[in-house]
Amino acid sequence: MTSNKLFELIGAAEDKLLEQSDWRVQKKPGSRGKTALAVAAAVAALLAAIGTAAAVMSVDPVSLIENAFVKKGLKEGSEQIEEQIKNGEWVALNGDNVAVIVPESPTKVLLSADGGETWRESVVEGSDRHIFYGEEQDGFFPRGGFIGFFGDNGGYLVLTAGVAMGDQPMMIYLTANGGQTWTEIGNPYDAGEHSRVLTGAGFSTEDIGFISYRYYEDCGPDIWWTHDGGETWEELTVKLPDGYTEDYRFTPLTPSFDGAKGAYPIKVLDPQTGEEDIITMRSDDYGLTWSFE
Repeated sequence: MTSNKLFELIGAAEDKLLEQSDWRVQKKPGSRGKTALAVAAAVAALLAAIGTAAAVMSVDPVSLIENAFVKKGLKEGSEQIEEQIKNGEWVALNGDNVAVIVPESPTKVLLSADGGETWRESVVEGSDRHIFYGEEQDGFFPRGGFIGFFGDNGGYLVLTAGVAMGDQPMMIYLTANGGQTWTEIGNPYDAGEHSRVLTGAGFSTEDIGFISYRYYEDCGPDIWWTHDGGETWEELTVKLPDGYTEDYRFTPLTPSFDGAKGAYPIKVLDPQTGEEDIITMRSDDYGLTWSFE
């Protein structure tokens, strides 16, 4: 099946998903009109619609990830993995470029440049060992991950450990050659700056990146960012739109970028009614500054 047919099916699945969803997804020029969030959601909808990605791709992301968990003796099921993919984890799609995180030790990344017809594999060197919870661990196995690309050959990979006492260790890698090799950079957890539960991640350049966290000590949004390639991290100050009070809870998700233009979706929970909505911050300078539309 051609890559055009693959993305035709993904587009149809996305349309069906958005009809049933409250998510407000903005169209993004230059990427078939889909943000990274929308495309990831379309993958989950596509898998649910046809039962397996093997019908259109030579790799089935859900089965790959699920089998890795089974081999590790963990019990994540396909429905949970599909939900994670819908929320922006494990898989990245941009035109005919597809990337899938395979949770092994060390972690592998499967990459396709032709809509999933052919694949190449890269091993994330050093991802099998790290210092978590104050102790060095060998055989590290990620429990989640975010992946994406920027520019011609740049990309990012964020691997997460399990959650313990509200903390979630992470490892962040960048690539400058389209995912052939990955280099670890500093992160807020290792720096002792922040250690809550991740809800998203994204980079606009090799220097500028963002980590999203679920609200915890306050109403959020809890976002940490770097402008020097992970050397330092600091909390992003967010001025919320008028009309939102301390009663609301804000969970930032994964930002997406089309060159200098960025969109940062933030889920808003009204605890009085239980209703959720999405508001979006915009940037025109690679994420150096943000404002709400």
